[in-house]
Amino acid sequence: MAQTESPQPILSIRRLKKHFGHIEVLHAIDLDVQEGEVVAIIGASGSGKSTLLRCVNWLESPTDGEICFRGTLVSAANATTVRREIGMVFQRFNLFPHLSAVDNITLAPQRVLGQSGKESLTAALELLERVHLSDKAYSFPGELSGGQQQRLAIARALAMRPSLMLFDEPTSALDPELVGEVLEVMRSLAQEGRTMLVATHEMGFARDVADRVIFLEAGGIVEQGPPEQVLVNPRQERTREFLARVLDR
Repeated sequence: MAQTESPQPILSIRRLKKHFGHIEVLHAIDLDVQEGEVVAIIGASGSGKSTLLRCVNWLESPTDGEICFRGTLVSAANATTVRREIGMVFQRFNLFPHLSAVDNITLAPQRVLGQSGKESLTAALELLERVHLSDKAYSFPGELSGGQQQRLAIARALAMRPSLMLFDEPTSALDPELVGEVLEVMRSLAQEGRTMLVATHEMGFARDVADRVIFLEAGGIVEQGPPEQVLVNPRQERTREFLARVLDR
């Protein structure tokens, strides 16, 4: 029987390195992400999780290695074009404080995608309903809780109709009681088949939602696999030590 070829990954990373001066933050990262896959990246603060995501989105230019998105090699020359298809949600929301929720969402689709005001407004209101913020359409970020601001940031990223969503520790800046409302939205995106690369400290989310978990330390991948393997029965001693600390087990 002929073997069926695996589909081309939506994201393919080879030998990715990133240095800040003499400090090597990422070391020879190899990673493929398939369309529709949810990949959770775990690791201690400073392990390189955020830098990896920022290199994928070319907010940081790699020192060495290759990043291919949908079969296209990403470079400084085409990064702006590629970035239109990659949504990113940051730790600190990065909303425009002088714009209402609706205007935060409609700005990029109008300026980058050329959507009309009516088209972008209709889409924005639908997205606000999707993230349970319909009643906050004309509120400003300063009038919203941290959880509401992060849900607005997710809606803003979705407005560009991205093929890949990057989440850079999206709950780390939130009070504990607000974490659940953001994770609920992220779970719903995963259930819809969204391709997601998520740097997170939320082990429950990684266990329940991710298709694959990657443990990153000192800029390198120590272990990766299904959640039930990496989080429940890790093969590497370093992974076991990390989980023992974060899970108190």
